[in-house]
Amino acid sequence: MPNRVVHFEIEAADRDRAKNFYARAFGWGLEQMGEEMGQYVVVTTGDPQQPGGINGGIYATPPGASKELNAFSCVIGVDNIDQSIASVKSAGGEVLGDKMDIPMIGTFIRCKDTEGNFFTMLQPLPTSG
Repeated sequence: MPNRVVHFEIEAADRDRAKNFYARAFGWGLEQMGEEMGQYVVVTTGDPQQPGGINGGIYATPPGASKELNAFSCVIGVDNIDQSIASVKSAGGEVLGDKMDIPMIGTFIRCKDTEGNFFTMLQPLPTSG
């Protein structure tokens, strides 16, 4: 089964300015997380009970990163992050840094495709039910 885009991210040099823009331009809901989550901003683009959309987040531009790049990033849901890391490398992409656990969410890793576009893979934690 193909892996779907399950989340998007927007890099922002000024998170407050970005939050204001997306709230005003698109009516998105924005929830500021605390220091324990790196001041990440959770973005809700619509009713989570309605199909057809995805939610995302806004994060701070990493120190030393170029501000001239397009900094939208998709998060692709994967069943097995280790196998997916191998697939990215095999296809000519790059894996950036080490995989990291996000409490109550899952394990993620940032990557770059063959065109220089950044994306993240996320292996969500199993859900009970």
